[in-house]
Parts: sequence; structure tokens; C-alpha cells
Amino acid sequence: MEVKARVKDKNLIGEKRKQIIEGAIKVFKKKGYHKATVREIAKEAKISLGSIYDYVNSKDDILYLFFENYVTTFFEKVKSRASHISDPLLRLEVTYRAFVEAAMELEDQVMLSYTQARYVKKNYLKIILRKESEIVEHFRKIISAMGEGPFDSYLKANFLVFSGVFGVLRRWILKPNYSQKEIIDFLVQTQIREVMQRTSKGGKISSNFLKP
Repeated sequence: MEVKARVKDKNLIGEKRKQIIEGAIKVFKKKGYHKATVREIAKEAKISLGSIYDYVNSKDDILYLFFENYVTTFFEKVKSRASHISDPLLRLEVTYRAFVEAAMELEDQVMLSYTQARYVKKNYLKIILRKESEIVEHFRKIISAMGEGPFDSYLKANFLVFSGVFGVLRRWILKPNYSQKEIIDFLVQTQIREVMQRTSKGGKISSNFLKP
């Protein structure tokens, strides 16, 4: 679904919406979507209140654009890392590590996606969920290529996507005690080893798991 803009210049629309999204992230993080105002978002984005409506029609549009940008950015970071790897075992490891690293890098967006999703309009939410399902499908295909196991590949893929944001969802508890690298290595080693042990092809965990 396309969010309509009053201006026609696509480059300008992209530039201004990026500013709006960045401003919205700051405001949503402080106040949440429900209490945030378009005026506050415009101020953070350094765009006048009148001008912001040249690029969006409502606060709902801003929330949708945030989610669309977040999911797209996340998926691109994950897909690009292992696109050249044919071995499914290594590809799963590299892809999952990329996923966890992307979650850490985009931690504010991850938190907002989990806490503010209930405010997204239903027609927008359907689109966002469809985009998010592409990430799950990406993992499912890799897992399926490893061989059959006792559990459905779609179920395993969904769990990997959920477990991959563990470090972000528990960041207040974990950050004082563990480095980002320790959290990432823990997730990669435990989650991928579990998937590999439950497939018919099995296989040894690559040397990447053993790196300090």
C-alpha cells in the first residue's frame, strides 16, 4: 500500500520521509505512539508542521512508514550477508548471525516494533506482517535444504526469528553483565546447534562457532 504524498519529486519524498521516520523513532521511544503528536515528530525531524503533511497524511501513516522501513532494512541486512553461500549449514549460521547483529544494530526499532505494533491500523498491519513473513520464509528455505527433522521447518524458522531478538528484548538485564559479542555468540551457538542436531543431514558446526 502506497502512502500518498502531495509533492511529486520521489527523491525529495524519500529524503523527507527518512527524516520523519528518524524523528518518529525518537518521539515514539520517549512517549510511545499513543501519546506522541505529529507536531513533536515534525520538530524532531526538523520539518515544519505544515510541510510534514506534504509527505504523510496522518500519524498512522508515519507509524506504517516506520514499520515498512524497519522490516525492509532488517531483511536487506540479513539477505545480503549469505547470498553467495550454497552450503545450507554454513548459510544458516551466517544468516542467523547477520539477523542477530542486525537486531542489535536496530535495537530501538526492534523494541518499538514489539511495543507499538498494536497501534497499527489493520490494513497497514497486514502489509507489514506480509513483509515480515518474508524473513521467516527466508529461514524456512535454508532449514528445509538441510533435511527433514522432527519439527516442521516453518515452526523452526519462526522460533529462530523470535530468538534472534532475545538480546534486544532483554537488553536492560543483559547489557550490564554481557558484551554484545557475548550475547550474539551465545545465540548463534545455541540456536543453530539445536537446529542442526535436529535435521537428518546433521553435520559439524563450522569453525566460526569456535572463534572467541
